[in-house]
Amino acid sequence: MSGFNTVILFSFGVLGNGDIVYYTTNSVTGGVHTTLASGGTYVGGASLASKVQSFKSTPGTGIDRVEISMSSSGTAFQNASALLRRDGTGPETVLSRNFAALRTAWNLDAFNNDDESVYDVASTVRLAELLGYPAGANFSHYTAAPYTNMRFWAAVLRSASSSARLPPGFFDRVYLQEYDGGAGNDPGAWQTALAPGPNKDSNEAVHLVPILWVTNDAKPSQGSTPAQAETQFRRWAKSSSSHPGVAGGGYWNDYDIEKMKSSYSAYGNVLLAAFL
Repeated sequence: MSGFNTVILFSFGVLGNGDIVYYTTNSVTGGVHTTLASGGTYVGGASLASKVQSFKSTPGTGIDRVEISMSSSGTAFQNASALLRRDGTGPETVLSRNFAALRTAWNLDAFNNDDESVYDVASTVRLAELLGYPAGANFSHYTAAPYTNMRFWAAVLRSASSSARLPPGFFDRVYLQEYDGGAGNDPGAWQTALAPGPNKDSNEAVHLVPILWVTNDAKPSQGSTPAQAETQFRRWAKSSSSHPGVAGGGYWNDYDIEKMKSSYSAYGNVLLAAFL
């Protein structure tokens, strides 16, 4: 077992014409790296699709879920919101057809919302409805990766849970940033804020997953060694009288593991030790 079961691919955007694009990590606002879907057709190439599919298909990886993450560094959410206002959320819209094409080509499971600036509840939920519509984009799940604005995400979760267009549990995970701007976040407080209301089915409960930054040279003080990560994750995994233990843990990001020549096995083994 690798210790990892989910891969989140970062960073994606939506252009004004509905094209879905991939940006390099250090160039979210500096230009498109690859156009992935346009006019309802996947155009990202077979080799890239095969690579993404291999995360789940290669024996021994332990990966059973792949997500794409859309960043708000740029105008992706503004573009998506404008398209939703103009075209709606139906399966015939260019945005729905492009997401459906990408999901199919890459065998994706979930869409991750990394909004850190726009914070509009209505358009956030409408995007979830477009992505979750079975006859349209047909993603299985919707997730978030916040570092702040607990009230906003709680409002999104309540609204999504009440939407007749979304199945119970569609918005199922919150990957809580525990580094940089999110350093000091209390997972217990977030769990309380995101808990389903008294009249909601337990399937509406969102799973909280704290995310630590691995050892890095960009902001070394924000990084965690495997030993430091294990200490934190073990603490958060414990239940208390006020809240249950978190659902699991994760890391930002593989680029730094590669650059710093850190060990995937060491970081993965931490997850096994803390949560199994």
